[in-house]
Amino acid sequence: MEIHKTAIIDPNAELGEGNYIGPNVVIDKNVKLGNNNWIGPGAIITGYTTIGNNNRIFGHAYIGAPPQDVAFKDDETYVKIGDNNIIREFSTIHRGTAPGSTTIIGNNNFLMVGAHVAHNCKIGSNIVMVNCASLGGYVEVDDYAFLGGFVIVHQFTRIGSYTMCGILTKITKDVPPFMLVDGNPATVHGVNIVGLRRRGFSAERRLLIQRAYKILYRERNSLKTSLEKLNELAINDKNGDIKILIDFIEKSKRGILLKSNVK
Repeated sequence: MEIHKTAIIDPNAELGEGNYIGPNVVIDKNVKLGNNNWIGPGAIITGYTTIGNNNRIFGHAYIGAPPQDVAFKDDETYVKIGDNNIIREFSTIHRGTAPGSTTIIGNNNFLMVGAHVAHNCKIGSNIVMVNCASLGGYVEVDDYAFLGGFVIVHQFTRIGSYTMCGILTKITKDVPPFMLVDGNPATVHGVNIVGLRRRGFSAERRLLIQRAYKILYRERNSLKTSLEKLNELAINDKNGDIKILIDFIEKSKRGILLKSNVK
């Protein structure tokens, strides 16, 4: 354990082994910090925040602050962060708003400079949020999603796994898994082929997902008809990708992005 002499650490905070705590870091009394974390200069970790192992939290990140919600009554709410995350300078992560609720961030995520995760968000693993990407309250982002710089996601919206959201995209509807979206308002531009290839999806898997995309966005079916056709397609999907897509659509409360810019 290495703690800079200017760091301010409440004696009731729980710190694991092998952590580096840099200059002017503030760690409040209800924080629980695991092992082998690196906390850069001026970072603030407050609230009821639990952080796992091997995370790198850069200068002036602010984790565990109260939510930006006028309904918040200073209740006991939480932030929970997993392992191996990189949280760059000036990123902000707010705790839950309803009593006992939690903002959750998984493992192996990369939050670049100025990223914002609002109250009660649920962030999976292996996600990239480029500079100043911002999530409203209760947003859910599934594994391997990529959010470009200055992406803005409306509260209660869901971002599916393996999606790619282009720079400056405004997202107010759920983004289905595997899709490539861009624009203000956001429209679907196709399948995130490059991302899938990088994640080891075979040509066969990618082709099946492209067929699903055509059913949803090119055939101009009703959503009910599209789901019927997707269920037929899922019968021969040994990897379960189409079932993931179907489940996401069926669980959507805000509705999914249905507009494509492809003529």
